[in-house]
Amino acid sequence: MTASRRPARELPGDPSRLRLVYTHDHPIEPCDFEDTLEQWHVSVRLFHTEDEECPQGCSEACEQAIEEGTEIGHLLLCRLRDYTADNRWEAADAESGDLESIASTVLDPRTGQYTDAFDEAIECPVGDLLILDRVFLDKPWRGFGLGPVLAAEAIRRLSGGCCAVAAEPGMAEWPDNREEVSESYRQQARRKIAALWESIGFTPFQNGIYLLDPALRQPGELLTQKRNELLQLARAYRSQAAALTILPEPEPEPEPAPAAARAGRAVNRQLQAREDWLATIGSVRAQDTLIYLRGRCQQAGWDSRDKRTALALAAEVTSETDLRELGAQIQDVHFGLHKAFADAITFSADSFDVGPFRADPSQLGPLAGVWVYGSNLHGRYVGRSHGVGDACQHARSLGPHLERISLSQLLELEEFWRWNGPRCSFCSGWSGQRLTEEQYAHYLSATVTSRPAAP
Repeated sequence: MTASRRPARELPGDPSRLRLVYTHDHPIEPCDFEDTLEQWHVSVRLFHTEDEECPQGCSEACEQAIEEGTEIGHLLLCRLRDYTADNRWEAADAESGDLESIASTVLDPRTGQYTDAFDEAIECPVGDLLILDRVFLDKPWRGFGLGPVLAAEAIRRLSGGCCAVAAEPGMAEWPDNREEVSESYRQQARRKIAALWESIGFTPFQNGIYLLDPALRQPGELLTQKRNELLQLARAYRSQAAALTILPEPEPEPEPAPAAARAGRAVNRQLQAREDWLATIGSVRAQDTLIYLRGRCQQAGWDSRDKRTALALAAEVTSETDLRELGAQIQDVHFGLHKAFADAITFSADSFDVGPFRADPSQLGPLAGVWVYGSNLHGRYVGRSHGVGDACQHARSLGPHLERISLSQLLELEEFWRWNGPRCSFCSGWSGQRLTEEQYAHYLSATVTSRPAAP
């Protein structure tokens, strides 16, 4: 039982700009139950990018949001460590009634060890217990399905060494008319929240407590699904935001004077130019490179000399150009222009349907030699591989530090494509050099042919 989601246009900001910031502190010499009970505060923050312009203009708050972000919610998680001198149930009981309620269901209060029912419910009931205590979002951010994906991401980071994650669905915040809240209302709220936790892998256990087993594959698969949903939500938001920037068509005036007619035609040309470059967002064609970059330059207040330099370099790009060298040549321009330049001469992986070619690499044809760029394509380094430009919030700048291989070589990297491999789940870990007309025609033919016929 889940409520219908709010439309993306009602989002207060781009959800792909959200970051989770983890905080835990403890004294150097543990006292009481601090060696057994470990509290984590996870701040959900919206970050502002340097090239992002607010509708009413940026303020000092935006500058702070670039560096520190703006908190729009938080999560509280508690880890009950095993193999300490303390009884874990007593540690939970000393902390709060909510934690005790969960601990008393999965632990024997006398020994602090897991109950027989817990042992049967969990694949490998040995290790610490992670408790999802609270998930809170500011009201403007509620109703978009963000709570489950935020919780799943936090659990992924904090559940190492834990045999289970426990939660008790309940209301984190009471309405203003708390005295009038009926038991029926509370039960309905619990069912809705329980459905949200079930969507990331929690299952009912006992006494209203839900358990997630991190040893199973399902939580990881559901997290991937939630990440894809978040990506789609972010795209929908950006699409709505881009549409709002288009000026309305001016109403025609009857028989304008010659001067007014010329002015009207100029306005129409400006509107058409804006629509032209907006239409190239997400394009994979090299033919659209200059249209896109000119449009970005017209909208931004970057230095005019830097704009001319970027446009001149973009005009020289061929299918064999090493884009990393061009990125190095304009490394001193404004950060926003550098990203726009990268977006203009590359395409993000999520704009390219790689499915048919993974299924049958022989269909690549002229696409085999398309150059691909990423920060960790071979998985040699710690961390995920990311594309360039504005592919995701962790996207890399275009420069010599990137790896460069052909698309055919990328498809041969089995480790790159496996689940939980080096790919970023948002940008898919790579960006491609825009396609020539021959490559683009082949791409359209191959992808259209691979689609199933309509019933």
